[in-house]
Amino acid sequence: MNRRILLVDDDEAVLRGVGGLLRDEGYGTETASTAAQAHEMLTRDPPSAVILDLGLPGESGLSLLARLPRPLPAPVVVLSGGATPGEAAQALKLGATDFVEKPPTAERLLTALSNALALRDLEEERERLREELAQPGNLVGESAAIAELRKVIARVGPTDSLILIEGETGTGKERVARALHLASARKGRFVAVNCAAIPAPLLESELFGAEKGAFTGATARRIGRFEQAQRGTLLLDEIGELPLDLQAKLLRVLEEREVTRLGGSTPVAIDVRVLAATHRDLRRASQEGRFREDLYYRLAVFPLHVEPLRQRPDDIAPLLRAFTADLRGPQVELTVTPEGERALRAHPWPGNVRELRNFAERLHLLRDPGPLTVDADAAALLAPTPAKGPGTIAGIGTLSYRELCEEAERKILREALERSEGNVAAAARLLKVDRGNLYRRIKALGVAADDEPSM
Repeated sequence: MNRRILLVDDDEAVLRGVGGLLRDEGYGTETASTAAQAHEMLTRDPPSAVILDLGLPGESGLSLLARLPRPLPAPVVVLSGGATPGEAAQALKLGATDFVEKPPTAERLLTALSNALALRDLEEERERLREELAQPGNLVGESAAIAELRKVIARVGPTDSLILIEGETGTGKERVARALHLASARKGRFVAVNCAAIPAPLLESELFGAEKGAFTGATARRIGRFEQAQRGTLLLDEIGELPLDLQAKLLRVLEEREVTRLGGSTPVAIDVRVLAATHRDLRRASQEGRFREDLYYRLAVFPLHVEPLRQRPDDIAPLLRAFTADLRGPQVELTVTPEGERALRAHPWPGNVRELRNFAERLHLLRDPGPLTVDADAAALLAPTPAKGPGTIAGIGTLSYRELCEEAERKILREALERSEGNVAAAARLLKVDRGNLYRRIKALGVAADDEPSM
């Protein structure tokens, strides 16, 4: 694309020389010899960038820079020969991206211009991402809660503030974290780590890294998640399950902005935007001594709550359409009958968006290829909701007391394993029991788990 540069200078020789240099580099040029002319051109049709002399006749370049609207209609590089250091500093304060002294070398001027254009490109991309985040395709839903969430993400995403994302299991907290990363325009990766899914002895090296020989089996240097997220974003998911000793180390990393690998002695500076997510009430946990109070207040700079699906029923149909499109292709035809919609809205969705995704997958697997219809029969595929209230426990009168207790224990184990992504060690920490004993109960009750204890 041919970039158009506005040259503002009262010296015809400068206009000819700089204009010729820019045209040789593929830029288009236009010129103005006074601040008034430049202001009119910037207002009518802003160029890609401006090269501005401060010593203009009548109104000075500094005065022009001061009265331009904010944000500036185009990035400005100041090119001047008689400006004082104070004037140069004032120009930068007013928004100029660089100050180049006359006579400039071709390399110096072209570098300053290239940097100014790259900075404007970055700002425009950030604005594009902000606008994109406001579209349903990213945070899917039509509820007032999701609309407000999009607005908040667009506002706080570009900052480096710590954000604590709170919400029940399955509400889409990681999705929100990814949206915050996109809105930040950070160049590095988005890295997520589930603090509940990694055994406590390995969690420190997983987060902060380890040097060769730091522990048995450490045959090479290991780069931790903080370093992996350099110049990007790190999500500490299920932060409430982090052991207390690691909470103190995490607090130090957040304060010092550096990590020291396990077995090492040299701190490594980090440039990482940290997000945390939890389904727990960390304020209460901190008051009860189960979570460090100082870490809680460090993390909760900006708490962001994700509402459960049962409190935003207007999001059910859009989410279901998105999931079926993902499973069957974007052209899939989905029809929700009035009976089907009533059933979907009446369901309490204890598993939240994750449960809805599972429902969509069951529907996809059990129906023939082609259009999908959610009617009363399809709604029967929803997971049954356990009855509540005294005297309504399923199985009483048909199962023995021991069988009822074992069934209740199975439910507890399944939920703990689901929250821990099938990891027995993490589930043991959640339930505060010995890992070996927990594994024996899991095996005895026939509950599926992803890992086995080491022998």
